[in-house]
Amino acid sequence: MPFSPMQPVGVVVVNALIAGFLSAIGVGNAFAENFIISQCIGLSIYAGCAAALRWAPTPQRRLAGVIAAVPLGATAGVAISAAILGEVDGVWVSAMAWQSLLIGLLFGTAISALFYLRSRMDQLENELKARQLREALAEKERVGAQLRMLQAQIEPHFLFNTLANLSALIRTDAATAERMLADLIRYLRATLQRTREAESTLGDEMELLRNYLDILGLRLGGRLRWTFDVPEALLARQFPLMLLQPLVENAVTHGIEPKVGGGELRIAARLEGGRLHLSVSDTGVGLSGVVAGSGFGLDNVRSRLRALYGEAAALDVRENSGGVTSTIELPA
Repeated sequence: MPFSPMQPVGVVVVNALIAGFLSAIGVGNAFAENFIISQCIGLSIYAGCAAALRWAPTPQRRLAGVIAAVPLGATAGVAISAAILGEVDGVWVSAMAWQSLLIGLLFGTAISALFYLRSRMDQLENELKARQLREALAEKERVGAQLRMLQAQIEPHFLFNTLANLSALIRTDAATAERMLADLIRYLRATLQRTREAESTLGDEMELLRNYLDILGLRLGGRLRWTFDVPEALLARQFPLMLLQPLVENAVTHGIEPKVGGGELRIAARLEGGRLHLSVSDTGVGLSGVVAGSGFGLDNVRSRLRALYGEAAALDVRENSGGVTSTIELPA
């Protein structure tokens, strides 16, 4: 496991404090000798602990390595300090050496235990972060799969309706059918390109809706009129692809198309109070014109909002003075 370059510095400081403490209470010799002995013992124990924590493959072996490093490091430290102080001969019959060894074992055990516990806590923290990262990636993949499924539900629904209209137009108005087919190909090409991209913007969504409305406009003739009120500054904002399309389809299918004279569609966006508001308004027959099965698009939008934003997003559908307005609120 990795070690900070500051750890040996900390060991040296602690060793110096131990030497000062022993000199202050009259244990050992002068501070200089206590300092050398303390550093040799402390750094030897530290080296053994560091090797065990870095190279031992399991927590059990790391603990065993730390336990072994204390007596081995203390013994090696006494021998090294004796060599530095010129007291190699008869070192192990010296009371001072055994006193140093005992003190080294005492302090070494306490400090090594703290060192091991700290490294174990760091290891557990890293394992927790790794597990949280794996869970976050798995959740992201799950949400992505759910969003792809919801988007895939929209595309065939729209295709079937358009192909049915094309089939009818081919027999009655071949020229209009040809234009609708060209618009459909352009729309599908743009949709395919956008779905292959990692991110999409509100501008991409508006472009797809324009292509989509071109197709619906051919189907309804002059009975469908539409306007866009989206500030240019918002077009570069990231936005879920085809989130508004079901709302537009609902407005046309259940609001404007049943109305004898047709109606107007207005798609607007604004930033207000730290929230992005997007609305689809129509001048159709109102909610009284909604028929069975019309909830598919709204359910799809709600599911996507829940998957993407949780409780931070909302969809509101209500009657206006001349039809229905569907509004989505998203975090800005």
